[in-house]
Amino acid sequence: MGVKIGPVIRRLRERHRLTQQDLVDYARLDRSSSYISAVEGGRTSPTLAELEAIAQVFRTTAIGLIQEAQEDASDLSVKEKLTAEALFEQLSPESRSLALDFMAMLRERERRQEQTRDGK
Repeated sequence: MGVKIGPVIRRLRERHRLTQQDLVDYARLDRSSSYISAVEGGRTSPTLAELEAIAQVFRTTAIGLIQEAQEDASDLSVKEKLTAEALFEQLSPESRSLALDFMAMLRERERRQEQTRDGK
């Protein structure tokens, strides 16, 4: 799974009170503001050169943006695990067993889909 850089760019852009067009202009990208919208929405990803130009606008580096995106993903993963654990703890022993069986079935389904996709 790739790193979702769009939300980080959006957060920084809004923190600096820039419009999408401002970001395009300041980063000297040969793109339109709709490109920044697509990046922020996760519909496309910037090239490394574009990411570095965007990072310079925010006085950081491309690596800094990527690390921030990874931290965001890690924080979300922890929150998801805590929520799942809290919900699981509220179940009866019988429902816990059923929930585990269901998750095992879903994981097996995903494994088969991955194998089909990879042509195995």
